[in-house]
Amino acid sequence: MLEQVSADYEGQVAFLAIGGSGTAEATAERAEEWIPSGRVMWGLDESLRIWSIFGVSGTPSTILMGPDGEVITGWAGERAEAEMRQAIDLLISETS
Repeated sequence: MLEQVSADYEGQVAFLAIGGSGTAEATAERAEEWIPSGRVMWGLDESLRIWSIFGVSGTPSTILMGPDGEVITGWAGERAEAEMRQAIDLLISETS
């Protein structure tokens, strides 16, 4: 789902996936498998510092941020694609 959503919002929203366990090599392999287009930037937070800052306790977790870095909303767990799109559309409308 992330591949299609990121394609539809390309140029409007930046997508970033942060892994929290494993090695850089394993994270790269998963990123290539799950997001082969490269539209979604990815990284590995081995120390879980970023996860801690944003209160992430597991995956999947989603955090939507405005252009100034302010957290607008977020949720833990999976959401339907329509719900994700609705939240992104709202983010775009509120920050444009």
